[in-house]
Amino acid sequence: MYAFAAAIFLSAFLLFLVQPLLGRFILPWYGGSAAAWTVALLFFQCSLLAGYSYAHLVIRYLKPRPQAIVHAVVLLAAAITLPVIPADSLKPAPGDDPALSILWLLLRTVGLPFVALSATGPLLQAWLARMQPGKPPWIMYALSNVGSLGALLAYPFLVEPWVGRGVQAWSWSVGFGLFALLSAACGLLAARRAPEAAPAEASTPPTVRKRLVWIALSACGVWMLMSVTNRMSLDLAPVPFLWVLPLSLYLVSFIVTFSGEKRYARSWALVVVPCAFGALAVAPTDNFPDSTPLRLAVFAFGLFCLCWVLHGELYRVRPEVSRLTGFYLSVSLGGAIGGALVGLAAPRVLPMYWEYELGQLLTLLAVAGAVAVDASSPLRGFKPRWAWLLMGVAVLAWADATRWAMKDQVNDALAHTRSFFGVSRIYDQDGRRSLVHGTTTHGVQWQEPGWSKVPLSYYGENSGIGRVMKEETGPRRIGVIGLGSGTMAAWGRAGDTLRFYEIDPEMEHVARTWFTFVAESDAEVSIAIGDGRLVLESEEPQGYDVMVLDAFSSDSIPVHLLTVEALDVYLRHLKPDGVLALHVTNRFIDLHPVVAALVRERGLHWKLVLDEGVGDDLNSTDWALLARSAERLERYQGTLNPETATSPPWTDDYSNIFRLLK
Repeated sequence: MYAFAAAIFLSAFLLFLVQPLLGRFILPWYGGSAAAWTVALLFFQCSLLAGYSYAHLVIRYLKPRPQAIVHAVVLLAAAITLPVIPADSLKPAPGDDPALSILWLLLRTVGLPFVALSATGPLLQAWLARMQPGKPPWIMYALSNVGSLGALLAYPFLVEPWVGRGVQAWSWSVGFGLFALLSAACGLLAARRAPEAAPAEASTPPTVRKRLVWIALSACGVWMLMSVTNRMSLDLAPVPFLWVLPLSLYLVSFIVTFSGEKRYARSWALVVVPCAFGALAVAPTDNFPDSTPLRLAVFAFGLFCLCWVLHGELYRVRPEVSRLTGFYLSVSLGGAIGGALVGLAAPRVLPMYWEYELGQLLTLLAVAGAVAVDASSPLRGFKPRWAWLLMGVAVLAWADATRWAMKDQVNDALAHTRSFFGVSRIYDQDGRRSLVHGTTTHGVQWQEPGWSKVPLSYYGENSGIGRVMKEETGPRRIGVIGLGSGTMAAWGRAGDTLRFYEIDPEMEHVARTWFTFVAESDAEVSIAIGDGRLVLESEEPQGYDVMVLDAFSSDSIPVHLLTVEALDVYLRHLKPDGVLALHVTNRFIDLHPVVAALVRERGLHWKLVLDEGVGDDLNSTDWALLARSAERLERYQGTLNPETATSPPWTDDYSNIFRLLK
């Protein structure tokens, strides 16, 4: 019992520890976008399905001794693929589909170890049930979720802040080796003590309707997990460690509901579901109190309540122990379907983040289906008709109200576009046209004749970059990482060469179609599509007089653009007397210590330029101006080499956003 419990706990711990670990490797290659984490979750759900399918087939068609041998071979094959460090050859090339590229990278890097880990839970539970007839192993499922939760909580607080990703990957690989030995020992124990023949099936197979309910409940749980994560990233701080919270709540709901019959009461669901819908409805609105912790708590409450109901219903309609692996297979299939719909289909089909609202409607339908097939339910078989008719009318009324709310999101904007990197909206108001990505304005332009070339928002003449562009003379070569509306092109003069680097292909269309900064610029303007750092790494030195880094999506932090290795790339393309301007304005994270650490590491000098942005058409900004000599920065107003908190410089191997939270 204890050996099996230890193996199941360790497999779950490693399973969920590798998810943020792999995210730490791949997020920098995809602009730090929340969508990268969503696609990674999709991969893990599909791998879970593969692992559960393997476990189901092994239990169904092999005797105990061959089961143990086959699983030992799978564990050995998985161990051979270690360590879990993505090869540089898997970095995306310009034009690659980001979602498919991430799926392929994860498959090559961690596919087999993840499948072996995910198969362990159902496989060992089935072996244990055969060794100990009459003792349901459902508590082991709750234990596995405790291991998963422990990994998720340990990573952002105990692992990432103190250990580089290379050491993390090798340590995880050693842990996998220990797990493989323990799991193989459990297989040997089961082969010796379990009866050769499985006990006769005492129950009829579950109906197709019940299997569909299993799939639907699981799919809606993953759907809500991913859609709420996206919405939280949009409305709060889209940083990786925040994504751990929704996944932790998702796991806690499994732990609670699968711990016993008394952990979920359907009567409470009648109260909890409306409260959850209310919380998820008000949390994203502009009328909500301006309190990040309170908004985060409301999001968390809504997500946990819905997952508690979904997984509570899943436990109520569970099968007999003899059908355990088939049940887990259906649950994992539902998770993969929910993940695919949100991670792959939604960005290509839905113009806005409507999966957030649609997931709530589908949750209602899934719970209704569970109530209809549960033998102990007074509403079993969709009877009495009048009760189901009343519920149907209520659902239709709620769906209609949601439809109008979704329609208003589109009608309020002049135009909108959605890609892997998020949703962008264009608004016209008071003679100004603005580009909003997530919750952050990424460009404003006057629509009045004669004023369209005036740089606004973060690029006014008193901003850090405005002061640089005013003071620099002569024909200039300017490199800009981050396009947005193309406002930087307004600073171009005749004879200047200005080159943008933009990761999102949709942004070029937006900048050229809805704004005129690029078209009207006096400079020669070109746009390179692809991650700025990756494109610069592939180019010959450009000899820029000025380089500008302004590549934040909403308020997310592209960590890979603020590391020592990234700084070396910029310096290679910068003239000896050139200036590097970093836009470090952020509502949630203090980036000043990051800049100070980079400057110290490479022996540079910097000035911090703070601008209050007086006026409706300007924003307050923080710009950091870097140069190889202090004399080069004398012409700009600002604080030279300002005192700030000391912290280690970010590198490709190490970064710590949590310490820098405002």
